[in-house]
Amino acid sequence: MTTASPTYDLVLKGGTLLDPAQGIHDRRDIAFQGGKVAAVAPRIDPAGARNVVDISGKLVTPGLIDLHGHFYHGGNGSAVSADQQCLPAGVTTGVDAGSAGFLNYGAMRDYVFPAHRTRLIALLHIAAGGLVLNRILGGGLHDMRVIDVDRTADAIKSNPGFLFGVKVRMHIDAVAHWNASTAMRLAREAADKSGGRLMVHVSGTPIPLPEVLEFLGPGDICTHAFNGNAESILDRNDRVRPEVWSAARRGVVMDVAHAGVHCDVEVVKAALQQGLMPDTISTDIHIPPPGRTVYLMNDLVSKFHALGLSLKDAVSASTARPAQVLGLQDDLGSLAPGMAGDAAVFDLREGRFVWHDMAGHSVEGRVRLDTYLTVRDGAVAWREGRLLAMGQC
Repeated sequence: MTTASPTYDLVLKGGTLLDPAQGIHDRRDIAFQGGKVAAVAPRIDPAGARNVVDISGKLVTPGLIDLHGHFYHGGNGSAVSADQQCLPAGVTTGVDAGSAGFLNYGAMRDYVFPAHRTRLIALLHIAAGGLVLNRILGGGLHDMRVIDVDRTADAIKSNPGFLFGVKVRMHIDAVAHWNASTAMRLAREAADKSGGRLMVHVSGTPIPLPEVLEFLGPGDICTHAFNGNAESILDRNDRVRPEVWSAARRGVVMDVAHAGVHCDVEVVKAALQQGLMPDTISTDIHIPPPGRTVYLMNDLVSKFHALGLSLKDAVSASTARPAQVLGLQDDLGSLAPGMAGDAAVFDLREGRFVWHDMAGHSVEGRVRLDTYLTVRDGAVAWREGRLLAMGQC
């Protein structure tokens, strides 16, 4: 007598699925096969699965996407290990925001990223060496000779699926104010030549924010958009600046990139009260200097929910929306059948929770998403405090 092969590799059973891309917030079982989502239904027979995990009473979402982190682990002094920081937070896809430039991205592509379960892609810094000297010099654009538009664009075009655009840091410590406009122009040129996106760090910009925003078009990313520095999205009367509204209307992505020092609770509150919501929630995860508070994605989803976003909107800004920004919405950001088999399962903890920023502000909430399980490529990759071998359950 022969035994039939299991229909599914894994079934998550009994959870509440919150999938904004599909408009689902209801009880669903989810089945995975061959690294993809195979079925989503109110009931899936567990007898047809090789592995079954009971997630009754828990929230399941598509795997979170962190649009801004630093994952060139070992390549510079501030980059983190993606698996240690992403999978425990429910993040299955991380975007490295310019840790490397055209001179040193090869090791990131060939050795560092392939060593991780987390799906990793990158923006290439307009500076040839990326952020390798950040901890010493504060940034990589003190000498404009480090910029080569053609070599940057050629690297991006030669690495589809790995490099998807250009990053430039508009920070007073990274580039002199007399060179900042030139750096912006060259970054814009490199992005256009490569056919990729342009991400601009705007926190602490040495030139006026409206001047920076003029370089950004639909799909480009204004990262650290909700910072509390002088050149922020707010004017002196705490009103959202007209140039910011104009940028948002033409499709510029307003990205959080929290990092503790680059997201001010009071700026977020003022923006939300006026109807300007973050398009994407991201961490800017890195190895912080002493005294800096850096949160992982599950805490930031919780924090922005506490700030007033519906849970659906906070999850969308961490799943469906960043997938659209990356042009990967046909594979990521949803748990529709046929999509990548990436999911996050959370306990919704109730209590009193407080999240801080480095400006001395805080926000209090009553709900926190604590990661219970992370599924990557159709298999359990992390479960309650421990990384697992792919396929282990």
